[in-house]
Amino acid sequence: MNECLTPLERIRKKSDFAGLYRDGSRFRGRYFTLVFRRNGLGHSRLAVVASRKVGPAVVRNRVKRRFRELFRRNKALLAEPLDLIVITRPESGEAAWTDIREAYESSLATIFRKRISS
Repeated sequence: MNECLTPLERIRKKSDFAGLYRDGSRFRGRYFTLVFRRNGLGHSRLAVVASRKVGPAVVRNRVKRRFRELFRRNKALLAEPLDLIVITRPESGEAAWTDIREAYESSLATIFRKRISS
């Protein structure tokens, strides 16, 4: 599987964000909230949102890089194509990499086990 994060795998349009916020399901974790819904594209797409509550720009950018890395490396966990927005929480700024990784992987497993399948 390709571990690149291509421009096609990013959500950029305002209309895509608005539709996802309006029609998407939510999963709240300790470090982030996931807003997700199925898409008919054949590949998953990601957007990461980090408000100023997370910390200064250096911290916000590091948190966004971490979540893009998680998405990029764990595409196999996405059983079907999703549009996914990760809304970071202030706790993610101080969290260890392993904690964020475990929370992300377990949240995707929960989403596919409970929400998407039903």
